[in-house]
Amino acid sequence: MDVSVIVPCLNEAARIEGCLQSLIGQDYSAGAYEMIVADGGSTDGSRERVKVFEKLHPNVHLVTAEKPDTASVRNAGIQVSRYAHIALIDADCQAPREWLGTLVSHYQAAKARDGWIAGVGGSNIPPPEETNRFVLAIGVALDSYLGSFTSIQGRRYPRPMPVSSLSTVNVLYHKKALLEIACFDESLGCEAEDADINFRLTRAGYKLLFIPQAYVWHHMRPTPKTWLKNMFRYGKGRARLLKRYPRMWGLCYVLPLLFLGAMLSILLIPFGKIFFLSLGYFPALLGYAMWQSIRKRSIFLVFHVFVVYLIQHFGYAAGEMYGLMNPRVK
Repeated sequence: MDVSVIVPCLNEAARIEGCLQSLIGQDYSAGAYEMIVADGGSTDGSRERVKVFEKLHPNVHLVTAEKPDTASVRNAGIQVSRYAHIALIDADCQAPREWLGTLVSHYQAAKARDGWIAGVGGSNIPPPEETNRFVLAIGVALDSYLGSFTSIQGRRYPRPMPVSSLSTVNVLYHKKALLEIACFDESLGCEAEDADINFRLTRAGYKLLFIPQAYVWHHMRPTPKTWLKNMFRYGKGRARLLKRYPRMWGLCYVLPLLFLGAMLSILLIPFGKIFFLSLGYFPALLGYAMWQSIRKRSIFLVFHVFVVYLIQHFGYAAGEMYGLMNPRVK
């Protein structure tokens, strides 16, 4: 099966070479594959680095998108792709040698059983050489319900399973299905464009499958500040989709709002002892962080995991509330 691997890129000079090197080194014999770096107008030398690979490898191509946002960049890659199947990986990720072969083999097997399968994908985890404790803690936290809720982004489930959404840093789609729904919605820019395309695929009747064997190494946000900014953006993006698609509402998107209300109720402690109950969140979360760290054999990361959970919960909830209340977010 021939595959077009699309790598969206914007000012990733420090990472793009590692990403392309991992893709060139794929152990893939089930067909041909091309690598399309879709650049959003990098100014840090990313394009020059890609051009070096383009000269050395005939299946590496560089295309420039008209707009820098993620949705537009990915669409630019899809537009020039030659093959009937699209794999997506981000420029700050690296793929194990068997990554593409794993996606393709599971896709073909699933497609043979159910013709409505439109995509398969897996998780993204910190690279094995990572030493930043905060990044390692993100990896530990994401592999839990309190860290990911219904998302499979950082989860390590033991077996394949049907899901409602796949991470677009590690996915294989049937291009025909993407074209049928007009690909990524460029009006979303860099906010929830991945959740949106998966929602529209499933709404059109297509099915998605999570593959635990297919993972990529992801250089995640390295500081609490950048992770908070990321989570706020996730929450705000989700609010945009909830406004567009009321049927998307579910308990997991009500919980952040309830959480925010519970935290604000702490201010009412002088007026009633019952509001002390909200303070129980913090020791309970610390206990959960300790349990998760022990389960992942990373007890030395307990404090960092606790902080990651705090940032995720407060950041996402604040972003979702902001997005729902702001009429300009739509």
